[in-house]
Amino acid sequence: MGETSRRLPVTLAPRTDELLSSWIGRHAEFYAVPPLAMLRHCLPEASSLRAADLDLNEDQVFRLARMFSADQTMVHRMTFANIAQSSRRLIAKEPVQSCSRCHPAKHDPRPVLRSQLFGWRITCTLCGCLLRHSGRHDRQLLSAATMGLLS
Repeated sequence: MGETSRRLPVTLAPRTDELLSSWIGRHAEFYAVPPLAMLRHCLPEASSLRAADLDLNEDQVFRLARMFSADQTMVHRMTFANIAQSSRRLIAKEPVQSCSRCHPAKHDPRPVLRSQLFGWRITCTLCGCLLRHSGRHDRQLLSAATMGLLS
């Protein structure tokens, strides 16, 4: 496939552990376009942001890195490529938890971290604080974590 578009004139630095779709979404907000339109500007064949988080080939990583003037290794690290295919069904579609220290409510737009989609996480990968879980399982998870049942 030939070169279809040029590099973006303004790019935003990714946050530590940020998910690729979140980073693309922040760019989309900056440029006032829908996130999927931003992704398809780079990868016309892309079916969804979730698919980009889960399955990118090396050519697609190269093209995204070029478009966003980023390092290919960094783009690759923002995906779930290091998660076994059999475990990917355990990755949430939306954040199931957050850290009040690393992601205070005043951040807008709030970047989504890869670790926020791992329901099995109990502590923040960045600061080590207990995560706040959304939904009704908060008390059960906190109780299990404090009793040493989860690690």
